[in-house]
Amino acid sequence: MVIWMDYLVTDIKDITSKRRLVYINYEPAFGLYAGELITYNININEIIPQDVYDEIIKVLTKRATLRGVKLIKDKDYTEYELRQKLLKSYYPPEAVDSAIIYAINNKFIDDRRYALNYVLFKAENKSRKYIENRLKVKGINDSLIEAACEEYYCDNDNAELIQIEKLIKKKLSGKNVSELTYEEKQKIYSYLYRKGYTFDGINKAFNEFLDNTDN
Repeated sequence: MVIWMDYLVTDIKDITSKRRLVYINYEPAFGLYAGELITYNININEIIPQDVYDEIIKVLTKRATLRGVKLIKDKDYTEYELRQKLLKSYYPPEAVDSAIIYAINNKFIDDRRYALNYVLFKAENKSRKYIENRLKVKGINDSLIEAACEEYYCDNDNAELIQIEKLIKKKLSGKNVSELTYEEKQKIYSYLYRKGYTFDGINKAFNEFLDNTDN
């Protein structure tokens, strides 16, 4: 025996002048154009038949997929970012899932590729910790982040040291490290640490400056 789920329309709210957000069983379900409410005979306090609901999901799946492709043409997205973007546009989760699968299968999105490119682009001016944190915010899993960072820093192990030395030089404003007071040095340490550099890396950079001063 097949048991149909009831899709009770409990509210309809404006998204824009042309689109409406349909609430089913008191939860936001999907966005439709105003004319589609008439086409599908959607009214508050009425149940959407299963066949009509399935047709709506089919239409919105195609629409979400096309929307995802258009978004990707303008900029690169991680899987998480594209998913959130589509959900915020009021596409139902099942339509978004299909759009994401389509994008992955067609290589439009690839979190591994995104992570590698992000590291290459940012590693010249940002700390590894900063890069790792930003990639986590973008929804990339830890293993992909670790692999992307290892691939870059394995061949560029002095990348952070060079960055720290540049920042220290900027903060010195022509002074020698040996001329700094304890408080001045601590301020530079705190500044660099907030940017994501390790104490070991900061110490090494300071020692490089001291060695150069001594010579």
